Amino acid sequence: MRAFVAIELPQNIKDKLNLLMERLPKSSGIKFTKIENLHITVKFLGELLESNIETIAKFLENIASKHKKFDIRLDNSGVFKSLKDPRIFWVGQDNNIDFLNIASSLDALFTKENHVCHITLARLKTVQIFQVKNLIEIANNFLSQNTLNFSVEEFCLFESILKSPAPVYKQIKKFKLKA
Repeated sequence: MRAFVAIELPQNIKDKLNLLMERLPKSSGIKFTKIENLHITVKFLGELLESNIETIAKFLENIASKHKKFDIRLDNSGVFKSLKDPRIFWVGQDNNIDFLNIASSLDALFTKENHVCHITLARLKTVQIFQVKNLIEIANNFLSQNTLNFSVEEFCLFESILKSPAPVYKQIKKFKLKA
């Protein structure tokens, strides 16, 4: 099964992100994420054996027990890979130390990678640099004029079921952070 660790978003944050996505220009090269699929990606785990889920859940429970609840403010946007070869358009927060600490803890069991606290708003194909810069400018203006902050009290293990036209994310288990 394909799995990932994520932070679920409160409905009011999803609603604000929906307003943002409505303001962004539409193009055949931009595929927006469905509102119900919006989340903060902590770690993509890839293909896992179902027989390993219980062990992974215990590991995640241990991580959650060592980290306190924290607040996140979504205040910037960007793209992954690069402006010249954009694949993912995101909003998030670059340097949230609490998020980075949790993500780094996951590196002990899973592949080490650079962590950016982000929400994938769209997947990009065949878009021009000026379109990408326009997306980022509109998003950053929106984020500077709207407060998008919330408390993180837990993270979740999800299964990602690839379907057309959009993946389905099934929650496997929640892990509460300490108070």
